[in-house]
Amino acid sequence: METTTCRQCANFFPLPKDADDYEAGKADCVREKEDEKGKYWLSKPIFENSTRCEAFHTKR
Repeated sequence: METTTCRQCANFFPLPKDADDYEAGKADCVREKEDEKGKYWLSKPIFENSTRCEAFHTKR
């Protein structure tokens, strides 16, 4: 069985090369959340080959 990586996740968004914190393979893990005030986006930095994920969703 192949290990899934962040690169395979629908929440994976690579950083553009002109971003201040650009590094090859670096991206943002962006997830939609909701609380009593409404919906919001949560973003955290990740690397494409990372295998630690609490919210993996396969790309469609």
